[in-house]
Amino acid sequence: MRTVFRPLAAALVALSLAGCATVTAAPAGRFQAGVGQEVTLGRMWSDITPIMFNRGKKVRVLSIDGPLLNALYVGSGLVPGDNIVQSYVKERPTPLVRAGMSASERLEFVSDSVAAMSYQRVSLSRPRSAKLGDAPGVRFDLDAATSEGLEIKGTGVVAEVSGKLYLILYLAPAEHYFQTSLPEVEAILASARVTG
Repeated sequence: MRTVFRPLAAALVALSLAGCATVTAAPAGRFQAGVGQEVTLGRMWSDITPIMFNRGKKVRVLSIDGPLLNALYVGSGLVPGDNIVQSYVKERPTPLVRAGMSASERLEFVSDSVAAMSYQRVSLSRPRSAKLGDAPGVRFDLDAATSEGLEIKGTGVVAEVSGKLYLILYLAPAEHYFQTSLPEVEAILASARVTG
């Protein structure tokens, strides 16, 4: 667990220096995740969007225990040229939404975006039909690791509505954190509403 806390300490120092970026409460209830997308939170989360400097402009990020321990990415109305996150890795270009992406290309966009966050050995599994609100989409599971070897698990759903991409992606360490918040995340996925 020590590998989690070293980056966490560095992140906390960076946050204290950032000064003007503020984390706000995201109380239980309806949460406007972006233009055209709402979810229902079953408990208090923190909206850490302002401190996630490399996130895409149409992406909100929520957490319960901090971004290295659990992060819920909610992308709303992404159009060609938009991204989930700007690449943290020089050798890896920032994955961008493209027009006319197939379901498998949308999944590849998600996995490439997770890899762009500096995670390694990113693999998606169990793609299956799902709904994001009333929109048909693809549900998936994800496995990855940090450069220090910490196992990361994820799950989410991605859908296209009127040429715009909507997604919910949950990432957390496989040990303890992923399973602990998974029931809440499942409820959030079930509650999502896309108004496009």
